Amino acid sequence: MPHSFPLEKVTRGQLRQFAQFLWSWPTCDDCNNGQTCAAEHCPYHRLNRLEPFFDYYKNLTASYDPDIRTGEQTALTTHRDLLSIMQKLRLHTTIPRAQLLDTIFAEHGRQKPVPKLDQEHALDLAIKAMLMINCSVQHRSPALLEHGAYAVPWLGTVSLSDFVTNNFPTSDHPNINDLGDDGNKGTNLRTALMARKLKKRAGIKFRPTDDLKSHLKLDRRSGIVDVYHHTAFLKEHLRFTRDKSRNTAIVDSLKFGVLPRQIALEVLDSIQKILFPMNDTKSRAFLGSLISKSGFDPDTSRFESVEIRTAEEKNISYYYFGARLSELFDELQNPTPRGMEKWFERKSGARYVMMATLVGVAIAVLLGIASLTVSSYQAWLGYQQWQHPVSSG
Repeated sequence: MPHSFPLEKVTRGQLRQFAQFLWSWPTCDDCNNGQTCAAEHCPYHRLNRLEPFFDYYKNLTASYDPDIRTGEQTALTTHRDLLSIMQKLRLHTTIPRAQLLDTIFAEHGRQKPVPKLDQEHALDLAIKAMLMINCSVQHRSPALLEHGAYAVPWLGTVSLSDFVTNNFPTSDHPNINDLGDDGNKGTNLRTALMARKLKKRAGIKFRPTDDLKSHLKLDRRSGIVDVYHHTAFLKEHLRFTRDKSRNTAIVDSLKFGVLPRQIALEVLDSIQKILFPMNDTKSRAFLGSLISKSGFDPDTSRFESVEIRTAEEKNISYYYFGARLSELFDELQNPTPRGMEKWFERKSGARYVMMATLVGVAIAVLLGIASLTVSSYQAWLGYQQWQHPVSSG
């Protein structure tokens, strides 16, 4: 029997290799040998900033527990196996998932077969580690969904590029993207959507999420907004694609194993320029409390521009997350009643007014009957005393 949780342990060297693979970091002999690196712009200096992402990766891979039978082999034995799957994902972004699985595991050339469910699990782990997008196949067991609360099925007939495209639909919202009198886009709306204002006026709470496609997703019932908080991860994708167009198609970005540049910019700017603008002292303080108390990535408070964006990207439009920003603005204008406020609103409807009126009438009738009964009893007592007077002495 193979060892349970084969990816449970990961070394610092393996994390370096993982970063080097994801973003094509150049080899640094000093860093790899544990020596002091004198290179000013060595990417390995940013490893500490990526600790929250590495923690996510460790938890993700440590959860891999293949369920195989005698005569079968696991899909993943080492972390290199996972990198191998990611590499094949880059090469086959347009073929359906079912065919992709056959391609990946046929190329392994293993003597023992890999169970289909284990193949599916390994593929999902690769997507989550490479793009931080939760996915699943149909009929997954609850144990395999433990680390992905919001997992959208990736069907066997759908390619990776189509799966990502379907999960990030585009739309244009003029109230967000149109130029204002000051030459900036959607100034009034964007200023109104500061997290501290959403909390104060609409009772909104903010929760960190590791799933990129859940960013800015509002649960009106609970009043919670999910915020994708791994900004250091986003910045590495932006560094890698800095010389590429924001209009690069999703399928072309996936060939490099990176997020589309426009998506990464929208997520980063919605955090650092809208929810928690870095030039607003109160917003920075609120973000600091979320970092210390709610587990937000400390890098969310680190603003960087020159290294990750061009001059034309200082004030971007929102095509992927504009709809969710508009939804937040609607919630700010018309907050959903919650708690006691919701209870009172329910009780104030016409239906409940009629019910309250009927209850009042019923109580009045009962009180009238009770009063009549008491009066009748008193009259009967008086009559009895008159019929049967009690003689003195």
